[in-house]
Amino acid sequence: MASSRYELLVICVLSFFFALSHSKTLKGDGKAIILEEMEISHLGLVSQGDYRVVTELEVYAVSIVGPFPIAVTNLLDLTRLDIHNNKLTGQLPSQIGRLKRLNLRWNKLQDVIPPEVGELKRLTHLYLDHNQFTGRIPDAFYKHPFLKEV
Repeated sequence: MASSRYELLVICVLSFFFALSHSKTLKGDGKAIILEEMEISHLGLVSQGDYRVVTELEVYAVSIVGPFPIAVTNLLDLTRLDIHNNKLTGQLPSQIGRLKRLNLRWNKLQDVIPPEVGELKRLTHLYLDHNQFTGRIPDAFYKHPFLKEV
C-alpha cells in the first residue's frame, strides 16, 4: 500500500510540473516562476483506489511569484500546506481547508492575518514569519487549544 501511495505522489508531482512547464500563463526569466493562473482540473492527476483527495501540498523554495493561489482554498481536505520561501504577495485568504500545518514563512504576504486562520480547530503548527503582515496577531491564536508551534 505504501508503494502505491508513493507512486501516486510521484505521478502527481510530475503531472504538476509538466502542466506548469506547458502553461500559457507561466512566465519565467530563469530565476523565478510567475504563475498568473493555474487550472487544477487540467493537471492530469490520476487517482487510484480511495486516494481521490489532496491532503498535503508542499511547493516550497521554487520562486513562485504572485498572489496567494486562491485555488488552494478549494482543496477542502487539505491538512498540510507548505509553500514557504517563495515570493507570494497579497492577502492570506480567510478560508483555507482543514489544516493541521501551515507554513507560509519567507514570502511577501501582506495585510492582516485573518482571524479565521486562528480558528482552524486542528491547527498544530503555524509559520507566518518573514512576511509583511500588519496589525495585531488575532486573539484566536492565544486561545487555540492545539497550537504547538507559532
